[in-house]
Amino acid sequence: MRPLLPLLLLLAVVAASAASAPARATWPSPNFADNIAVTAAPTPPTQEQAVTIQIRSVNSTVFIKGATVYLTVVSPDGVGQGPYPYPMAQGADALHYSFVVPAYPNGTKVSFYIVAWDFDNDVITSTTYEYTVQGAPTLGWRHAGFEENVLVVVDPPIPQPRDPVTVAIRSREPNVGIYGANLYVKYVYQAEPPQAGGYVMSYVNSTDLAATIPGFPPGTSVVFWVVAWDKNVATITSPFHFYNLTVDKYTRHETAPFPQADAVVGTSIGLALLVPVALYYWDARRKRKGVP
Repeated sequence: MRPLLPLLLLLAVVAASAASAPARATWPSPNFADNIAVTAAPTPPTQEQAVTIQIRSVNSTVFIKGATVYLTVVSPDGVGQGPYPYPMAQGADALHYSFVVPAYPNGTKVSFYIVAWDFDNDVITSTTYEYTVQGAPTLGWRHAGFEENVLVVVDPPIPQPRDPVTVAIRSREPNVGIYGANLYVKYVYQAEPPQAGGYVMSYVNSTDLAATIPGFPPGTSVVFWVVAWDKNVATITSPFHFYNLTVDKYTRHETAPFPQADAVVGTSIGLALLVPVALYYWDARRKRKGVP
């Protein structure tokens, strides 16, 4: 019996720890929508856009152990395939999963539903979601100037220190698509040397591309501009946009590190020559006005 004593003690310890540990969180409801939020973007997509399906646990204490998306695709001529199962990829934690549906031709109908299970392997199934691929715009720029072709929306319109600023653009012409864009930023913090960088703008829905400028501390002067191109890779450059984060707008003690802009490669030679000249005059005008 002595050899059994260590085993019995181990089983007793395991049983005691299991009894004292909190119960595993499981789905609080049999209804999928009560447990998991589903988003898909952009919808409806054009024939050149992939769709990212994302799911998120509504309750932060209930993790998703795994998820599968069942995809059905009906071609423009009515031929259907599916539903076929595809595993969803876990995000930064077990609360988020995603799957990317590839781009399909104009007129394709895509439907999907999701099966997910918690860490007790309780399975829940979503309702069916669907979208139809729209025709992609086929024309190039219709006008010579940037502002006649592209609308720029800045949020918030009057930035405050430390607040991120989202810059979104969309085509003003319904049959003209923006095939890509970069957001360029130059910022000067008080008496420090100017810094520059940029961000790739990405589609956030079927019409708008956006990128976010990080929040800067008070005493920073910021200038940004957008370079966009159409289906013919013809680039156009926006006017410069300015905002100053003056010290009198902000009184909180500064402890956060100064953000850095990402580098964007591929600016044309003409833009490389134009931007330093324009920024030189911007710096000179700023100094004449006494702005640090």
